[in-house]
Amino acid sequence: MAATFKQMQDFIELRAENVSYAKIAKQIKVSKTTLIGWAKDCELEIENRRAVTLEALNEQYKVGQQHRLQMWSEQLEAVRVELKARGLADVPTVKLIEMLDTLSEKLRGEAYDVHFKSKPVTKPYEVELLSTTHQDVWHG
Repeated sequence: MAATFKQMQDFIELRAENVSYAKIAKQIKVSKTTLIGWAKDCELEIENRRAVTLEALNEQYKVGQQHRLQMWSEQLEAVRVELKARGLADVPTVKLIEMLDTLSEKLRGEAYDVHFKSKPVTKPYEVELLSTTHQDVWHG
């Protein structure tokens, strides 16, 4: 019996979803041996369909991940607002000094260098720009 186009397409779709050969054979009424042959012939298309399915799942996950990140960032902002409203009057001096040291170290870690690049001089009348380095460092 010659396979119909619909049977072949159904097979590719079901294999891309990792349905077993036995279940596919029952569903589309084609022998398991034939399906194994089709799998070899259609390997690329099956893998591409799997990739499309996985991409859709990844998109769905990213939306969920974005939602969670938004929720966490809102909660983080609420904590920051609450901490700012409370002030530091109740924090012991020793703890304030520790916080000062920690924050100073974090700010030093955020220092950046600015490098200006110049074009190579190709004509005698062009002037090359000098590279400049700038570093902002907070010394608390």
